[in-house]
Amino acid sequence: MARFRRRTCIILLLFILFICSIMMALKNLRPERAVFGDPFGIGLLPDFQQRTTHLKNKFSMKHAKEDSFTQSNNLHTLSMNIKASTVSVGKQEEDLPSLNYNFHVFYYSWFGTPQFDGKYIHWNHPLLTHWDPKIASGYPNGRHSPPEDIGSSFYPELGPYSSRDPSVIEAHMKQMSSASIGVLALSWYPPGMADENGEPADGLVPTILDIAHKYRLKVTFHIEPYKDRDDRSMYNNIKYIIDRAAHLELLFVLQSTSGSTRLLGILSVLVAFFSEPEAVFRGSLRCLEFQGCCLRS
Repeated sequence: MARFRRRTCIILLLFILFICSIMMALKNLRPERAVFGDPFGIGLLPDFQQRTTHLKNKFSMKHAKEDSFTQSNNLHTLSMNIKASTVSVGKQEEDLPSLNYNFHVFYYSWFGTPQFDGKYIHWNHPLLTHWDPKIASGYPNGRHSPPEDIGSSFYPELGPYSSRDPSVIEAHMKQMSSASIGVLALSWYPPGMADENGEPADGLVPTILDIAHKYRLKVTFHIEPYKDRDDRSMYNNIKYIIDRAAHLELLFVLQSTSGSTRLLGILSVLVAFFSEPEAVFRGSLRCLEFQGCCLRS
């Protein structure tokens, strides 16, 4: 029995020595910037602990200098990146392709979302029914239900957006400029007017003109049909548009082929036959900044 106890104590002592040897070896192999403290039992060796503390202080001073130098380099790199990004934005605008001012697209600024407008506008317009009642009866009625079901044949990459969101206008103008589109025909109603599914959007015109000018786009106005539209109201609408465009270079104009230095403004009039041909207004647009206007239905 005594022999068994002696052997057990020897084995236990050897095991303890083995564990201490492993811990000391791990201490020597520990990375310089390790976050954990000294291994258990290292305090039992004061000389070794004192030498370790001295080396630790030496390394901490060295790494403090390295950290300071690294931080300085990082700040310099960050500053250079900010300058580079600023230059790249300007270069990106310069790298945009040349625009084709014979290439026109229609642009509608009547969309709204709850985030910007308090509700969905135009995305939830009524489902369009077929002109044949027999065919229409086979399809559901009601309205679209955004954001999954929207009043559009295609789902926009930006999702159902608000036309009042400046970042959306910026993205649209950049996309058009990247596609070499030179002119956008802006759907327009007179102040306070809109279609049956929208709300007045004339207040957006200055913002659209400014951002379009940033991307070298020209703007023409696509005058929508509205109640009681006639030649007199059209005269007032065109005069209002010209007066609102502070700088005519924002609008799409053509040089007269007659040799005159004056400009021809191009406006689009939707469903021109709404105006009665018998009602002819004797006023003229020639007294305005434009020499004439080409209207198309």
